[in-house]
Amino acid sequence: MRLLDEAITAHGGMERWRELKRIKLNLRCGGIAMALKGRPGVLGELAASVDTRRPHVQFDRLGTFDGVDGRPPRIARRLRWTDRDVLHFTGYALWNYITAPFMLANDDVTVEELAGRRFRVTFPPDLPTHSRSQTVHLGPDGRITRIDYTAEVFGPWARAAHHCLVHERIDGLLFATRRLVVPRGLPGPPLVTISIDDITLE
Repeated sequence: MRLLDEAITAHGGMERWRELKRIKLNLRCGGIAMALKGRPGVLGELAASVDTRRPHVQFDRLGTFDGVDGRPPRIARRLRWTDRDVLHFTGYALWNYITAPFMLANDDVTVEELAGRRFRVTFPPDLPTHSRSQTVHLGPDGRITRIDYTAEVFGPWARAAHHCLVHERIDGLLFATRRLVVPRGLPGPPLVTISIDDITLE
């Protein structure tokens, strides 16, 4: 079995995933990432509705992220992010996190297996994500345990390791509900912490 197939099976299977239209959840976010862009505390607690079929996320406070809007111009160069910048980053990031590994099976996503239960993912240029190339690590049970990427909206220096610390099974599907993002290969405080609760599948 290919590693991606193994991950999809471990997270509940494609058949179950395709039954869904949206996922509603509450999340709490911390870390220094928003402070680096002049917006400390802007996230905090949020409620969100995540579309499972396209990059679209509706938040209770931030507004609605729609992937067809594209990336706000020159976002990485801004010392202080606007509300739209925060919405863009939070929207595409959450959509990626919640829909993996299922959206990695899309025809326009390329997957290359690597040594050590890892695979490299190359995303198409029109899909909003941290970086075109990312590396996904699987545990022995097929669960995603870590994703390595560069958060390009912050800059080429923002090389991150995204750790999936706690998983919960909700109505047959597995979600990483406690996540920690740290600088990759360097010491430093958490860039982002994420706690996800009250998941409802529709």
